[in-house]
Amino acid sequence: MRIVLHMMESVALPGGGGVKAAIKGYRIAIKTGTAKKVGPDGKYVNKYIAYTAGVAPASNPRFALVVVINDPQAGKYYGGAVSAPVFGSIMGSVLRTMNVEPDAIPTGDKSEMVTNKNEGSSDRS
Repeated sequence: MRIVLHMMESVALPGGGGVKAAIKGYRIAIKTGTAKKVGPDGKYVNKYIAYTAGVAPASNPRFALVVVINDPQAGKYYGGAVSAPVFGSIMGSVLRTMNVEPDAIPTGDKSEMVTNKNEGSSDRS
């Protein structure tokens, strides 16, 4: 289980497809995804479902959340671009509201990379 959790943590780190879900001060473990929809005739259509599922804090998971965006708009449809930021916003609010202690690596170490969710990110997943 720890190996899978560690792999899911890397998704929200720089270079990962879900870096836009990063929550300052917290380690999160997520999986993003994108599915193409099928029309009534059984053929793929140009409509999508974007999702991000995960747990936090990654060091000792207390909360799980799944965000599903049906038919994303504005030309973006990848989970990392559409549902990951929503996941980060909701989960961040939950962690702060529930007074969960931050578990990220202290500043000056890797935390700058962990918490900088909008620079050098990949939207695709």
